[in-house]
Amino acid sequence: MTISVAYDMTPAIGVRTGIGNVVSHLYNELTKSENTEILPYTLSYKARGYKDELPNNNIFITIPARFLLKFWQFSNFPRLDKQLGDFDILHATNYLAPPTRGKQLITIHDVTMLKYPELVSQQVRELAPVIKKRLNDGAHVHVPAQAIAEDVIKYFGDSINSERIHVAPFASTDLVEGKPTKKIESLCKGDPFILSIGALEPRKNHARLIESFGQIHEVIPHVRLFLVGPDGPARPEIDRAMENLSPEARTKIFITGTVTDVDRTYLLTNATIVAYPSLYEGFGLPLLEAMTTQTPVVTSKEGSLEEVAGDSALFIDPLSSQSIAEGIIKLLDNEQMRNELVEKGKNRLNEYSWEKSAEMLSNIYKKIVKDI
Repeated sequence: MTISVAYDMTPAIGVRTGIGNVVSHLYNELTKSENTEILPYTLSYKARGYKDELPNNNIFITIPARFLLKFWQFSNFPRLDKQLGDFDILHATNYLAPPTRGKQLITIHDVTMLKYPELVSQQVRELAPVIKKRLNDGAHVHVPAQAIAEDVIKYFGDSINSERIHVAPFASTDLVEGKPTKKIESLCKGDPFILSIGALEPRKNHARLIESFGQIHEVIPHVRLFLVGPDGPARPEIDRAMENLSPEARTKIFITGTVTDVDRTYLLTNATIVAYPSLYEGFGLPLLEAMTTQTPVVTSKEGSLEEVAGDSALFIDPLSSQSIAEGIIKLLDNEQMRNELVEKGKNRLNEYSWEKSAEMLSNIYKKIVKDI
């Protein structure tokens, strides 16, 4: 039996975030299955400008997603069934699920919009009522970790039961090796550095990490801190945290912005540790990326991070700059601990692969279609 799946590729166009990489990796693996036919679609007015990045059979729905979000909060118009054609199940890969008369699976990466609404934009918060409508209509949910499954029950439990929630984790994104840019190569040749990866958004906790760096600098004055990722709404808070540091500490912090995939790999490979003190994560791809490059990790236990990292990271309290500083100093000063975490990370990686993730998703599709 071949199951046809209308699959949302919208997150994979343009500059890719973590979710964009997830959607792309899963698509590539799912298309290898003999029992699954993937029918890609995009919800974007600008998607045709990225057609070279999309599959040849992609279906372009050229209504901007932000307009659809507004419509779908209050109605089931417009339906997209005719545009998408015949399918057995629709997989909304990034929260925003079209109304459909067919079966539906929604990937909920996390529930920040309800758990920490102050950390996200109004547009992200508006996803909640749309998700709720779909769940009330019988949609199933895919989450990347058991911790997120529990959050879905907590925050959407009046609309869904645990039997319609399915866990299929992600894996490490591709790390592209090659010649880095001169800027990044030059940066990496200096003193040891702490690497923080992620868009400059409040959830990533960069401001508190910078605050903790003031304490780290007093103990280990030669170590540096790199913030790597696109600019975002947390930038004013980050700038204020920078202003509160000593002039000497400020000179040790570098905000690189977005980097190429090659530069990202080079930074991960050359970092002394990766610091990921996030306030909440649905999965935490940088944890697995760091394990892939054999770089030890300091992170929090929030969301799925403890579940994903297992015993392969040093955990801190993300709400305490002192805890973050103490954890980072402890790991910087202890080479044996760093080596132990790297070895544990190698073993941890064996539990994750895109092939396994796609196989689990294929089984979820079958379960939903058969109504088992």
